[in-house]
Amino acid sequence: MIRLSKFSLPKINPSTDQAKDTTLLSDAISLSIVTQFYPPDFAATGQFVEELAMRLSERIQVQVFTGQPGYAYQTADAPAVEIKHGVQVRRSRITHTRKRIGRTLSSLLFCVRSAWHLLKREHRGDIVLFVSEPPYLQTLGYIANRLFNLTYACLVYDLYPDVAVELGIVSQNHWLVRFWNAVNKHVWRRAASIIVPSDTMKERIVARVPELADKITIIHNWADPTWIKPLAKQNNTFAQTHNLVEKFTMLYSGNMGRCHDMNTILEAARELKNEPAQFVFIGGGPKREECIKTVQGWGLTNCLFLPYQDKSALPESLTACDLSLVSIDVGMEGLVAPSKFYSAVSSGNPVAVICEPHSYLRQLVSEAKCGAAFNNGDSKGLAGFIRYLMKDGQIKGQMGSAGHRYIASNFTPELISQQYFKVLQRAVLQDADLKRAIAREEFRVYYQPVISLVTGNITGFEALIRWQHPERGLVYPGEFLGAARESGLIVPMGLWVLNEACRQLRYWQIEFPQHTALRMSVNLSTEQFLQPDLIPHIDRILDSNELDGSCLSLEMSEKSLMADPAAATGILLQLQSRRISVCLDGFGMDYASLKNLHRFPVNALDIDRTLINQINHDPEALKLIKTIAMLAHELDIRVTAEGIETDAQLQQLKAIGVQYGQGYLFSRAVEPALAQTLMLHLKDAEPMLPSAPLPTTSTTNQRDLPLVLIVDDERMMRSLLRRAVEKEGCQIIEAENGQQAIALYHSYQPDLVLLDAMMPEMNGFECCAQLRQATRTPQFSTSIAVEHAPVLMITTLEDADSVDRAFAAGATDYITKPVNWALFRQRLQRLLGS
Repeated sequence: MIRLSKFSLPKINPSTDQAKDTTLLSDAISLSIVTQFYPPDFAATGQFVEELAMRLSERIQVQVFTGQPGYAYQTADAPAVEIKHGVQVRRSRITHTRKRIGRTLSSLLFCVRSAWHLLKREHRGDIVLFVSEPPYLQTLGYIANRLFNLTYACLVYDLYPDVAVELGIVSQNHWLVRFWNAVNKHVWRRAASIIVPSDTMKERIVARVPELADKITIIHNWADPTWIKPLAKQNNTFAQTHNLVEKFTMLYSGNMGRCHDMNTILEAARELKNEPAQFVFIGGGPKREECIKTVQGWGLTNCLFLPYQDKSALPESLTACDLSLVSIDVGMEGLVAPSKFYSAVSSGNPVAVICEPHSYLRQLVSEAKCGAAFNNGDSKGLAGFIRYLMKDGQIKGQMGSAGHRYIASNFTPELISQQYFKVLQRAVLQDADLKRAIAREEFRVYYQPVISLVTGNITGFEALIRWQHPERGLVYPGEFLGAARESGLIVPMGLWVLNEACRQLRYWQIEFPQHTALRMSVNLSTEQFLQPDLIPHIDRILDSNELDGSCLSLEMSEKSLMADPAAATGILLQLQSRRISVCLDGFGMDYASLKNLHRFPVNALDIDRTLINQINHDPEALKLIKTIAMLAHELDIRVTAEGIETDAQLQQLKAIGVQYGQGYLFSRAVEPALAQTLMLHLKDAEPMLPSAPLPTTSTTNQRDLPLVLIVDDERMMRSLLRRAVEKEGCQIIEAENGQQAIALYHSYQPDLVLLDAMMPEMNGFECCAQLRQATRTPQFSTSIAVEHAPVLMITTLEDADSVDRAFAAGATDYITKPVNWALFRQRLQRLLGS
């Protein structure tokens, strides 16, 4: 149970602001991946896992346990232990058993060897990711969880025993299938997370185990568009080697397995046997020999079969065609995922997909505008599409280019690995034990100011929860609210935030009576909003903190309201009867949201940050925001724009007539002490404008007033510093990042630099060091000594190492946030010599 504290200020760690907008500090996380296939093996699963491990190793510690190469690979054993691309790879000592004893026994031996490997604590790390190859490998996660409390995640590429049933290997009612399904349920329920490559696979799992819906994350496969990219056939050595340059070529690259529809492709080849069309099949699998025999039996001369290609050859082999072919057989949708689809789309050639009508591949092809999809057996339709492309080279080029852009925008290794990172990160945090964090009072409430876009004044704050993790630093809610929801702690946690925010607001009202008009905004989760005792809890919190309901704004999503519209309406009316403002959070992702303004009694809405991000480059987004603002004005609903990050967005919103805003342009969410500082120093603020105009003079001798350069990426902090410096009679120039600061410094030669230490990209330490470098004259190659302006470093960091680092970089003095303004004035006067 979360203890609701009363009239005790939250404990603030003065160094937490250094985390700024990053997620949790991840250097302490160690990931172990267990997969039977890994390069130099040619198996597609292994190649994807290698790429994933490489990308994740840039963020966290990664180790891999795998088998010796045996899938379409004929060379000697790979090293038993090696460090490759920052990943520690350990391989089973059991070598090349696949061909000697068969796939099933070889896989079982790998499972035994994996279990032995995981007995050592250092081989398990913080979390183990089990790949579903072999399909029963993930059972080890369940066993290790029971024995060692192991945190594990399941990456499901192939859904067994369903695949075996669909292929007719075993019947649905066989005891082995029933047993396997029961084991899967136990394994998945114990897993911290389940990752699948398609929505259709998730639907299959959820249909069997409905309670897993929130635990399953869909993460697509990917392709590297900087590696697999368009390459003209006349410049392609693979195409030249195999005489494909002058032929219109269709390429199937990958496993010719039982789950793939090869017949439709071969029938299309037969349709085109008398036309200048060449079909190329690269890879292996159970159907390869059958396909070769079929081609020979039909007397086809337009089919070429090649073995698997080395990974280094893929940029040329995948682009040595005019059309890429991808197939999945009838009944296999949601059971397997054709991994080569993404590379085929990235190749810059159109794609033809043979699949069932409900396949997720159809949606991807439609979104990408990169080709066409055909039903299984529709060989005539496929042949007709090939003829169409043969006649129209322009449309072929348009489809190929569109596909490559689509991959670059949605399915790059960077984007997909980030999704994996978030899922694994969240799984580790589940294991960190939220209840223990609650007992140790590790949660904090931070406050982000809500600004009037008309006056620039702070009109209120939004309360946002943070986790001050003892090892990983400041953890943001996206990383632990899912775990809180699954554990049932989301409701008491929400009540704690509400009480803490009201307590803080009441404290400010008592200490600073001039700010009694401030409104505190608090988010309610769907679970909290629909609690039967929500209203009594709110009444008790308001009474215990002696607050009027008019000071409080409760924010909830449209999803919360639509979960039970009738009940939601009743709750909203009760809140409004207490003068509590009701706000729709994350509003406006489409026009369908507008009808809810009429349907539900709300007082305010927050325009979703995703929409705000599009305002300057998407005419539809701008049109929708204008419609929202106009309709809200007619209904007397207060509108706040979330996530304002640039001056261009601010000016556009002001022109539309949006009156309130919040976002990093003004301030991040900050601890109570800094929020109080912002509130006090901006109580009489003029309208917020872009940085003050630059002085017209550029040399110190011509200036009558000292010139101060303020460097801080937070607009609100720059505003506070500007006001303090202006009181000392100084001129001001401002920079929001290190590069701007360096340019302004050399152009205007200020008398003093106020420099934030913790900025993204170039931090204050790096910026200070560059400011201290000797200046090089344009006429001569020699450096000349210059008199450097003093630099006052301003930061939340106050440890000895950070202080030493500041002075080593060339800082003249050092002061910490929250700023003691009396001390700041003394330092300012001393450094300016006044």
